[in-house]
Amino acid sequence: MRIGWIIAAALLLVPPAGALAAGDACTLLTDAQVSTALGAPIEPGEPIANPATSCQWLGKGKFATLTANNRIAGKTALQRFDTGKTTSLPGITVEPVSGVGDDAYYVYYSGTTRGGLGLVVKKGNSAFEVRVYGFDIDKAKPVAKTLAQSVAGKL
Repeated sequence: MRIGWIIAAALLLVPPAGALAAGDACTLLTDAQVSTALGAPIEPGEPIANPATSCQWLGKGKFATLTANNRIAGKTALQRFDTGKTTSLPGITVEPVSGVGDDAYYVYYSGTTRGGLGLVVKKGNSAFEVRVYGFDIDKAKPVAKTLAQSVAGKL
């Protein structure tokens, strides 16, 4: 009987398929993947906060961040994905993108060329955002998409 309880307790600790446990953001991309996508040498990925739902990779003049399944102001990443996709804010461009996850969109400052670009992705029970900096917006899009496809492939 005790073994049954142990197995049941262990199953409760395992996240469902397609879900990301808190603290795993830096495990979703390798340093080599980020360096290759950015086209520059980078420092190893470092968690941004605890729990480590965000990770950053810094390079000279270019860097990337990944934020996955974090809660902000009581809202889940999936709730924020849906809100962000349909919200219109002055000066912010939200642009649908295909070919990554179940649904995705780019988000960036309108009228800028190098303000940083986010790619927000919904995949199964998870949502995440890859942000890249140090590129013109048109060049940042394929970089962010390459990194987001790698993350989505692990969820």
